[in-house]
Amino acid sequence: MKYRNLARLLKMAGFELRQGRGDHEVWAHRNGVSVTITHKIECSAAVTKAALRALKEAKETK
Repeated sequence: MKYRNLARLLKMAGFELRQGRGDHEVWAHRNGVSVTITHKIECSAAVTKAALRALKEAKETK
């Protein structure tokens, strides 16, 4: 999945961006769910899976 699409999904779900180390970004939701993604054009399958899992967790704990 492309980074910009993944970032858009996280932002629409209420996640806020916090800079991590290097090209890593930490996206945190107000309910405590967070996910770390790398800022590259194309995110790997593992990063995409982790982000989608975090989106699901955030939706369930609203």
